[in-house]
Amino acid sequence: MKMDTLNQSKTDGRLRELDGWRAISVSFVFLAHCFLQHPGFITRFPTVGTHIASFGGLGVKIFFVISGFVIFRLLILEEARYGSVSLKAFYIRRACRILPPFYFYLALVSLLLFCGLIHEHWDEILRAAVFVTDFHLWRVGWFDAHSWSLSVEEQFYVIFPAIWVLAPKLLKAPVFVGVFLACIAWNFSALFANTEPMISTTVRGGFVCISCGALMAIHEMRLRAIAARIPGFLVALVTLILFAHATGSASWQEIAYESLFLPLSIGLLLLFSMERGRWLRAFLLSKPAQAVGVTSYGIYLWQQMFTGRRFQFSGAHEFTSLMYPLLFLVVPLSYFVIEKPAIRLGKSLSQRARRSTISSIPLLEEPVSPS
Repeated sequence: MKMDTLNQSKTDGRLRELDGWRAISVSFVFLAHCFLQHPGFITRFPTVGTHIASFGGLGVKIFFVISGFVIFRLLILEEARYGSVSLKAFYIRRACRILPPFYFYLALVSLLLFCGLIHEHWDEILRAAVFVTDFHLWRVGWFDAHSWSLSVEEQFYVIFPAIWVLAPKLLKAPVFVGVFLACIAWNFSALFANTEPMISTTVRGGFVCISCGALMAIHEMRLRAIAARIPGFLVALVTLILFAHATGSASWQEIAYESLFLPLSIGLLLLFSMERGRWLRAFLLSKPAQAVGVTSYGIYLWQQMFTGRRFQFSGAHEFTSLMYPLLFLVVPLSYFVIEKPAIRLGKSLSQRARRSTISSIPLLEEPVSPS
């Protein structure tokens, strides 16, 4: 297998367009959760309400495609530079990026539960802490419900890079085509289950999106060239369909949409924005979009605390919707006090783990989910 040759001047470093897409993704999640606070609106305007509520799922799927793309892009670049991939260094960086802010969030949730200020269960917090909330997704409390996507991400980090390292060089691309098809087949298998599966189609669709992102990275330059030639009106039509489609029942048509059209369309939008789309790129690279994108992990974590409905707090407090402005304080604190120091530590430890001199080649920043 001949891997696409990456132009170093164009592809090294952080892809800032993807930070803009992270901003869009986390905004979708936040918007959907805010509307869930007001079920009366959804009841009164069911069509509009259903579509807005479905934005949360779309936002998470965008995160998944981005995660698969960037993680595998980094693996490919690392292998091209050093001749191999250090899984130990990779896992160190991922652990330092994901765990400190997440466990701090869970510690605060635990404190609030201990003080009797929220309605949650200790076993749900424990399942979130060990990243298994994507199993029996419907059996989680509100304050750790969003950890299902982090569970998918962590399972992806454990399995997919290991497959990449273990696969023979000439078979890496075909192997991940097989992984993508296997994830699609796994998603369709829900149609033949007599009972609700342990892992929902929402979670299975997440793995489809991640494997789609991985294939995008493996064939990046070819796919960029294709995206650059696609007419803008067709990209606009695809975008309109993504926004207009509301999640439906677990029919074969819906699963086909989630398994094929949705991840491939998201991939097209990401690549198109990196090659063309002047107005789109201007928005993605704007300072507000970049600021939201860079801090999107913290926003994703903490918005769950501030978008809970009244009955999820002890005493059914009426002020929950007034807590939104606190995000402007909590998220920067999370990023500058917890996340950035942990990222620096992860880079330092991963450099030692490689046991090689890489001082002249900086490590690239890696993505996080809402993934």
